[in-house]
Amino acid sequence: MNMKKICVILSIIALCICYVSQGVQVAALEGGKMYQQDEDSFQLTDNSFYRTHKKECKFSGHSYLAKEEVTCYKNPESDRKVAPIEKGEYFYVIYTYQTNFETWGLASYGIDKWVKLKDLKFVENVGSFIAEYWKEMGKPKNAELKKALGTVADTLQKDIVKWSYPCSGKVVGTCSKKEYPDMRSIYLSDIYQDKKGRYWKTYGGGFSEMESYAICLSDPENDQIEKEITLTKPYAGGKYGRWLAMIPAGIVVCILVVLLTVIGIRRRLRNKIVAEDAMKTNV
Repeated sequence: MNMKKICVILSIIALCICYVSQGVQVAALEGGKMYQQDEDSFQLTDNSFYRTHKKECKFSGHSYLAKEEVTCYKNPESDRKVAPIEKGEYFYVIYTYQTNFETWGLASYGIDKWVKLKDLKFVENVGSFIAEYWKEMGKPKNAELKKALGTVADTLQKDIVKWSYPCSGKVVGTCSKKEYPDMRSIYLSDIYQDKKGRYWKTYGGGFSEMESYAICLSDPENDQIEKEITLTKPYAGGKYGRWLAMIPAGIVVCILVVLLTVIGIRRRLRNKIVAEDAMKTNV
């Protein structure tokens, strides 16, 4: 095998290792970036599995859509199936539980309804936004908010724009300017203030675009607010998922070691034969 072929093979192997390593880093990021929220803000169903595995469960609150009919199980460690979630249904996952090869979610539908996250479509809406950004939501200072809302309310001319979530860049509809919230309704909910100082109010939770949306209190008529936030898709693999991703890299490394070993052995044998031939010639 000449050096040109060896270089080509080594280049291909190096690219494979880089590609796999990048995938592992992404998986690790997704798996490590978990958000915790106040459990009291969600009503927990009477789930026996959760009660006995509370320490291993993590709060989620993210929204999902059933792309197809979703198989549901009594719990992550049981093969017993319960009533499925119908195609097209929106719901949120209250808690997640991780086994060796799967991440399971406790669906908001009721008692003993666990689903595999990989079977669901993650939905970037108000529910998922709140699950990820709840720490950055709160009640602004009275004077600042009152002044801002009063100024805007007096100048409204058109319908108010509905967004899938604050700073999403995705318009999901409009509502009448008469529905611009008053101060009392504002103080009954948490407000998000983006990096440009705009105030946002969220409506609904983990369901359809018609039932959950956000309006920009500071600029309610503007339908050209650019996307500034992309929500993080929750990790759907198991405990060993990131290690499994290393298997291809391990195989590549093994092939590389074997290849270099074979080349070295062949070279030493060839040198030995050449040396023996030279000795015979001299004799």
